[in-house]
Amino acid sequence: MDKQIRVLIAHPDKTFAKKLQSFLDKEENIKAIDLVRDGQGAVNLCKTALPDLVLMDLHLPVLDSVRAIQAILAQNERIRILAISSRANDRYAVEAIKAGARGCIERNGKDDFGAIATAIRQVARGEVILNPTLASNILQEFYRMSD
Repeated sequence: MDKQIRVLIAHPDKTFAKKLQSFLDKEENIKAIDLVRDGQGAVNLCKTALPDLVLMDLHLPVLDSVRAIQAILAQNERIRILAISSRANDRYAVEAIKAGARGCIERNGKDDFGAIATAIRQVARGEVILNPTLASNILQEFYRMSD
């Protein structure tokens, strides 16, 4: 049996976050240790709770997600961050990856918690999660940088 993955959920939608927490707690090897609704809360809780992974919505209030990712990784580079967005082609996804997120998954209307759990396990193993659109956007960013 693999080590339990301790996950902090940072999402402004409390109903979604609580449903996801309940689902993850029934999953083998995953434990949702806490919920926060804004970026500053995620940064603060990462100092004390020391999660293995933060599942972070790309549109957090108070401290935006990109700054929150930078702050979390500055204080503990071992924490993995997986971004989540309700938009397939979210312009903040590339910025989140540049800040250090290990991937971004789309929350496509329905609560596809199984796919989220799979992505959490993949990122915890050191893999990167990029959908084809995001991968293409990242390549475009690299092409612009090389000009």
